[in-house]
Amino acid sequence: MYGRKKSLIVGMCLQLLSAFYALAVHLRHTLYRLRVARQRSLELNVISVGNITLGGTGKTPAVIQIVGLLQRNRKRPAVISRGYGRKDRSGIVVVSDGEKVLVDTETGGDEPVLIGSVLPEVPVVVGSDKCQAAVFAKQRFDIDTVVLDDGFQHLRLKRDLDIVLVDAADPFGNGKLFPAGILREPLTALKRAQVVLITGEDRATDLAKLKGIIGRMTEARIFTSRQEPTDIIDIITGDVMPLSALRGTTVLAFSGIARPESLAMLLRALGAEIRAMIAYPDHYAYNGSDLAALRQKAAAENIRMMITTEKDAVRLKQLNPDGIRALRIQLKVLENREWEEVLLQGI
Repeated sequence: MYGRKKSLIVGMCLQLLSAFYALAVHLRHTLYRLRVARQRSLELNVISVGNITLGGTGKTPAVIQIVGLLQRNRKRPAVISRGYGRKDRSGIVVVSDGEKVLVDTETGGDEPVLIGSVLPEVPVVVGSDKCQAAVFAKQRFDIDTVVLDDGFQHLRLKRDLDIVLVDAADPFGNGKLFPAGILREPLTALKRAQVVLITGEDRATDLAKLKGIIGRMTEARIFTSRQEPTDIIDIITGDVMPLSALRGTTVLAFSGIARPESLAMLLRALGAEIRAMIAYPDHYAYNGSDLAALRQKAAAENIRMMITTEKDAVRLKQLNPDGIRALRIQLKVLENREWEEVLLQGI
């Protein structure tokens, strides 16, 4: 899927499945283009933050950054998400009512709980049908803007601004559609976007070439961004440590995210000495045995600090992970002034 391994037989099977998937995607878009399937308008500002690939592109930090921008400009946003990873996906769940987080990650999903924790004044609602969840949020809360988390493929809800994220380090995998590749849609789908945000620009092998590929597919404005660490926080106590505390410190890094290597890269850049790096599956549900194994590993390697991501931290918190810290990050858009102008003008 990423082009790092090849297999003639497996490749042919996946390519056949990919052809059926491509047909389904084409038919779905045709139904909306011919208005056989109709989009619903909320009579609110709707911003979609999504991508055209599987795996992590930094949507959660982007949603947090965008919602923060809206708040600073006196908008009243709510975040709508599917709540991937929650046990019961039926029904609509209010993760945060704009005052506090009401549910745990098993009920609301790790990313919505993280968003609600970082943005306590913003309602966060999850539902398998984002359109219904958005309608519910409009009726329940005093909002004027909806931000769709992972909404690019959710065509049923009409939006004012489509933002597509592209990971600079591995933007399109092997360039094929799922399951032969990581593309959810053909690259030509980028023409629906008004804004393309390249994430992790500091990890790009050829940023100019990537911009050229994107530019040939769409007239959208192209922006670049990177993840910028801010500090380290104790998951239980909330005590904050400066990033300088990592310099020369032996670290056990672990995470259950789509791109676990990104945590190691950030920690090394901050001067940490990573003695062990443990990767769990994306959205992994930790248990007590996992924590015991991590602590045993840290003790055996004489490691001073165990560090994970903020997303993992919200899943770990109910296990009372004493002594484990999370690296907090924020999304930094390099063309910040133009970025803010485009977002605010788009709605």
